[in-house]
Amino acid sequence: MSLRYLARIALLAAVCVVLRYAFAGLPNIKPITALYFLLVDFEDLKGSLLVMSISIFVSSFLFGMGPWVLFQILSFTVVICLWYLLYRRLGLFGQSMLALLLAFSYGLVIDGITALLYQMPWWTYVAAGAGFNLAHAWSTMLFYPILYFILRRLYHEKNLLVYLRLPLLSF
Repeated sequence: MSLRYLARIALLAAVCVVLRYAFAGLPNIKPITALYFLLVDFEDLKGSLLVMSISIFVSSFLFGMGPWVLFQILSFTVVICLWYLLYRRLGLFGQSMLALLLAFSYGLVIDGITALLYQMPWWTYVAAGAGFNLAHAWSTMLFYPILYFILRRLYHEKNLLVYLRLPLLSF
């Protein structure tokens, strides 16, 4: 890995931590899941998984550390790998719908793991968190196209990068 790549990963992870903290008052309404999905396309799978792992670990210092941090990383890894396998065949609208389904799936996966940890019936834990999972899924679907156009400009329009003087994001 080059130093430029590592610096880009660190900056993107910092952006995710800031976004997660900025949206902390809104339960499960955060743009970072959409950003993780988009980084698979604009960076690569490894870069997206690195940004996700670093941002969740660092933000756990702000929101609390516990076994759920590992569960979040494992659940996001499963969902991002599924995204990697499926997103290329779809247009922007289809990708937004896939982001909705996978964000909801993330909620089901992490709820299932947490129910096992606390030895609760799976369906009660999933039913109790359904509203939060739906909010997460819908917000991911809504943030996806917005962030897509922002990242497309940052990654593909060289004139914007020269104007903003962001050499770490240019190729």
